[in-house]
Amino acid sequence: MSKFISIILVSIVLLSFNSFASLIGDEVFLTCMQSSGSDHELCEGNSDLSSIVIADVEYPDYFNFENSLSIDVNANSIWVTFDNGPYCGWFTCDGQGFLEFSLTDLDWVGMPSSFITGINVDTNMTGIQTGFDGNSVNFALPETSVNSDMFVYIDILTDHSEVSEPSIIAIFALALIGLTSRRLVKTRH
Repeated sequence: MSKFISIILVSIVLLSFNSFASLIGDEVFLTCMQSSGSDHELCEGNSDLSSIVIADVEYPDYFNFENSLSIDVNANSIWVTFDNGPYCGWFTCDGQGFLEFSLTDLDWVGMPSSFITGINVDTNMTGIQTGFDGNSVNFALPETSVNSDMFVYIDILTDHSEVSEPSIIAIFALALIGLTSRRLVKTRH
């Protein structure tokens, strides 16, 4: 009986731990690239920018001047917001090109073997392009007029997204323990 209870409790701990996998504490890398025009020092010149994910903005004022954007990586999502505006794109305003960003090495603290299986995108901008692979997310912003009300929110889906809530697992385990102990008590009497 005690062996059975031990197995149940270890399972609860492991499943609970896995359900809290997060990007908080992970080191991520951000790169920038223009789809048209010559390389710009504020984009390609930044190379790979590393940052540790915390509960704050990881890449505030990316271009380091007022016509900028902030990129915040949360536990399982990415927020892109614009600090000022209206202003005209980043390097052009003709709408012909894109400013492409890639956030790479998105590794899950608490469940390092997990990988990205999809993304849900919420935005009030038009022409946004997005993509992902196992440990990175990319998004391309059209070089058009931007204002401070605009945003891009990317919810990151992973292979551990369907893990049951710990409370449900705990209730189920307690019910099993109760039924088993009740059966044992009945067989002894």
